Amino acid sequence: MKQHYIPRCYLKRFSDNDKCIYAYDKQHSKKYQASLMSVCVEDDMYSISNDYLEKNKVENGGKINRLSIEKDHFAKMVEPMFSQLLRTIDEIKNEWITNKEYYRLNFYEKREIALHIVTQYFRLPQLQEATIDDYLRMEKAGIDMVKHIMSIQTGNEAFNNLQIGVECEKPVLHANLTYLNDEVLMDFADAIANNYWVFWVSLAQDFYTSDFPLVVEPHVDNVRPTYMGLSQYGSELTYPLSPSIVLSVFDKHCFTNKASLDCSFIIADAKEVRRQNMLRYFYATHHVFSYKKDFSLIDFIYETEKKKHIFMAPNLKSEIVSGLGRY
Repeated sequence: MKQHYIPRCYLKRFSDNDKCIYAYDKQHSKKYQASLMSVCVEDDMYSISNDYLEKNKVENGGKINRLSIEKDHFAKMVEPMFSQLLRTIDEIKNEWITNKEYYRLNFYEKREIALHIVTQYFRLPQLQEATIDDYLRMEKAGIDMVKHIMSIQTGNEAFNNLQIGVECEKPVLHANLTYLNDEVLMDFADAIANNYWVFWVSLAQDFYTSDFPLVVEPHVDNVRPTYMGLSQYGSELTYPLSPSIVLSVFDKHCFTNKASLDCSFIIADAKEVRRQNMLRYFYATHHVFSYKKDFSLIDFIYETEKKKHIFMAPNLKSEIVSGLGRY
């Protein structure tokens, strides 16, 4: 079953008919109208297996089903609230550019939006794979250490040769470690909300989005990637909210000059629009989307790179180290 890792309520903001979206396919170097049902989807990304449901029937009291994560959590709870927040930002933006009012979000409003930003980041398939991989490597490190200790205590080297696997219900484990973990969500959201926010505005609705819309641009090299890079020193977290708005979150410790701009809506010049759109293109794994059906920037880069596309990706793999080595 195809399930969206980027919600349709978000993708619709880059569509002129709520059914299709104009896409550039990096894998085939083609542009076309794509159905919203066919992009930013993975097979059974949130689906809970029948075996897991049966084994945990007593514990969950029969209250969860195969589609509980997709339907009960995202479709009924998260996405309606996210849609309302985006509409509110649209209204504030309109008041700024018409000089009616210059409202600035307070910390709690920023944190509410940040919770949805973090949730979206955790929903990306690359994050699911990285989270599961980190967990399994940590478990393997722990098992190997126990086997090593047992072999020393008993003098029996056979313990080290035991084959002990680790099984998990991937969608459930990923959810519990990330977007269903309130402590983790709030910790990330607090860090992001505490930084300086700038809303870039394109009056011509020129901003792209993509299948990897949240991009961190590091302005300082060789920095420890705290909060998976979303709030590291010298970072700028960027996220298109619509064809008219891109949010930049600047690390407050590095960008002290942005303090007076916190939560301002600023008209983006052509250079800023181009910079933001290049980030979306570089980090997209398959599709880039344009409300205006204009991919001239991508065409130019593609020709400049001798008909090759640029693919960039954040390093999401954690280093797992134990007394027995690296995993």
